[in-house]
Amino acid sequence: MLDLHVRQMPVLGEKQNPFAYLDQPEFRKLYSHPQQDFNYLFFAEGLHCSSCVHLLEKLPEFYDRIETARVNFGQSTVTVKLADDGSLAQVAHVIAELGYKPSPLAAQDNLAERYQSENRSFLKRIAVAGFCAGNTMLFVIPVYAGLAGSWATVFNWLSFALFLPILLYSAQPFYKGAWNSLKYKVINVDLPITIAMLSGFALSTANLIRGNGDIYFDSTASFMFFILSARYLLKRVQQNYLSPSRMKSFFQMEKYERVDGGKAAVIPWSSVKSGDVLKLKQGQSLPSDATLMSSHATLDMSLFNGESLPKVFSSGMTLFAGTKVLDDGVLIRMNVTFAESKLGQLLQQLDQGALQKSRFIALTDRLAQYLIITVFSIAVLFFLAYASVDMSEAFNRSLALIVLACPCALAFGSPLTFGLALKKSQRLGILLKDATSLERMLEVKNIFFDKTGTLTEGHLSLSHSEPAIISPRLQARILALEARSYHPLAFALRKAWPHPESLPVVEQAQEILGKGVKGLIDGKLYEIRHLSESTHEDETAIEVICEGQSLCRLYFLDELRADSAQAVQELKKHGMNCFLLSGDKKSRVYQAAAQCGIAKENAHGELFPEDKKEILIRHKNTCMIGDGANDSLSLQAADVGIAVKGSVDLSLNSADVYFTRGGLSPFFDLMQISLQTQNVLKRNLGISLVYNTVGGLLALAGFIDPLMAAILMPISSIIIILSSLWGFR
Repeated sequence: MLDLHVRQMPVLGEKQNPFAYLDQPEFRKLYSHPQQDFNYLFFAEGLHCSSCVHLLEKLPEFYDRIETARVNFGQSTVTVKLADDGSLAQVAHVIAELGYKPSPLAAQDNLAERYQSENRSFLKRIAVAGFCAGNTMLFVIPVYAGLAGSWATVFNWLSFALFLPILLYSAQPFYKGAWNSLKYKVINVDLPITIAMLSGFALSTANLIRGNGDIYFDSTASFMFFILSARYLLKRVQQNYLSPSRMKSFFQMEKYERVDGGKAAVIPWSSVKSGDVLKLKQGQSLPSDATLMSSHATLDMSLFNGESLPKVFSSGMTLFAGTKVLDDGVLIRMNVTFAESKLGQLLQQLDQGALQKSRFIALTDRLAQYLIITVFSIAVLFFLAYASVDMSEAFNRSLALIVLACPCALAFGSPLTFGLALKKSQRLGILLKDATSLERMLEVKNIFFDKTGTLTEGHLSLSHSEPAIISPRLQARILALEARSYHPLAFALRKAWPHPESLPVVEQAQEILGKGVKGLIDGKLYEIRHLSESTHEDETAIEVICEGQSLCRLYFLDELRADSAQAVQELKKHGMNCFLLSGDKKSRVYQAAAQCGIAKENAHGELFPEDKKEILIRHKNTCMIGDGANDSLSLQAADVGIAVKGSVDLSLNSADVYFTRGGLSPFFDLMQISLQTQNVLKRNLGISLVYNTVGGLLALAGFIDPLMAAILMPISSIIIILSSLWGFR
């Protein structure tokens, strides 16, 4: 990439800067994003290629109070981390000076409105270009048919007049891009397009004034119309397939019952607003952060705290988006929009960094830059060499080469592919921190599993009892004692034994943390004690006692997931080495490894987090699948860290990937998506290189004229889009 020099821009005073209002305290507060790793977010209208990304990411070099700047190509946004004494107005001024229209975004702002404004502007320019190009072609038909003399001159001057709106209005975005290319010495595709258009206009005007030579108003006007149309097509694909959608994957088909003054109405998730009162059904997820209006509610908080046990909330307490209601008819009042919620802020942060670090995107960006320089150089050299033979033909062939070999498809194909891969991942319950995880997954050879919650279910279930049969009467007494307990054993018992219609009354019930529960039933003292050591080392056991006499013992196991053994065997078939790392007792670890088919020498028990990390460091091309909180060290040490349990926000601090679905099937989905991504990237790169090479040679040979080149250029982009969509069908 050609990038020679950038310099600091002068800081404008309040009167000179049209964005000065942004430095007022109320506006800085409105547009701030304190919960993110950036301060402010801008929508940059006009961002359309890799050179735009490169230029905008150099914002700190134009204004030294900007600490970092990151561009999300898919969303056309720039995230800025600004020093406390920095001027937000100056940031907006710098972005505007670089040729983009800046719009600061608050947390609740909808990008769709910005997209509509940008699209309207695009369509106006296309409409003007289309009208002028169509009529220009009508006026030159008589000239091509042999009309000569004064009438031919009249028609040519009419073509000149019709070209002026394209020159002065439709082509303005290209002028800005070309000027920035020269001003900041960053090569972009707008420069050769602008030079080609202005050259065609200048040469045609000179020939028109002289009354001698060919006129290119029709082909140049058509060229601009097709170029604008192609850019609009790419922009719409960018908005549809690379814009943020992670939040939709959580609430894709969700509908909610809104209660308004006693009237109920069913509305989609997208229509939920701050202040709405909703009545939730059992199993529904909260659409945003809210206040509980019912007297109490039980919620599944596993997405935020990683715990499988539900939590009881009282009226007036704050509930978080994405948590599931376990009761029916729960009333809540929405506090904020989803974008402002805790989950929305997290997903927005993931969206901003999703496509930043991909090696393949960086490669195609460099190739696109080299292609621009190479094509433009060849076109100039060819024109100089062939002009002495036939000036008109030299210009036509050079212009056709510049138009045909536009690198838009090459530069756009990789972000589109990764955007589609991220969307498919989200639909399948896979959250990726960034696109590099997909690239690194293809290099993984050694897979390390945590045991609890990864290969096992992560919660206890009743295995057997002594005696083998527990009478319904005793079951009812045990369930009565555990009725108010949220201990994992209590849930295991309630799941194992259906609730009788009525349970006996427990008086003086008491739960002693870590020891058990006790209470009076029919005047007798019943106790449930946790046994410190089970006779079976791999099991957890409790003893039920009445008036000091043992009635029974119950044994519990964290059972292996149904798909664990099959998953390990499938991975071994693909040449993967599988390991089991756990802090659990070695006997339990060896038993789980044997059940899954993991070699005993690859199973390690009684490990501290630091021990797991050391084992991972000794291996290459590693993937760790474990608990986002307890396994944070090993997840960070692995080439790809995957969290299958734990708080989503804490997990993604240490892991690269988070599974919102249980089991190991998401892992195979992730492997398949990684392979699909690689195949699509290679195919798109091959299509682009073949198209540019073959098309360029045909243009230089005179088989493709500028008008045909202008038609073929968007077709190449359409082929890349279809190739990408087909790859993730």
